[in-house]
Amino acid sequence: MLGRSSDKIRTPDDIAKTAATCQKLALDGLILIGATHTLTDGALLADNFLKSGIKTVVNCVPCTIDNNIHHKDLEISVGFATSSHTYSTLISNLMIDASSNTKYWYFIRLMGRDPSHLTL
Repeated sequence: MLGRSSDKIRTPDDIAKTAATCQKLALDGLILIGATHTLTDGALLADNFLKSGIKTVVNCVPCTIDNNIHHKDLEISVGFATSSHTYSTLISNLMIDASSNTKYWYFIRLMGRDPSHLTL
């Protein structure tokens, strides 16, 4: 498991090591959960496994709070609805506090790489 990191499976050496591990463990499937980088890794692995005759199936689950993964068959990615609901609840609570305490300024910073649907 790579976990939450910036590690990628892109180089031929990384793909070969992944293939060797999947064959050694006789894995039926490999599940990758993540955003654009993870989905790219999954596509590269699946293509390589198919060409090499490796029986391990690669499945990808789109998961991002930025809602930056789009496809006609993908309604929403895992994480976006939950994070947008949580943010709106917290901001609403802060707005109530701010309206009763007008002598202070409140700044809100939301996580994400780029200005996203969440921030807007």
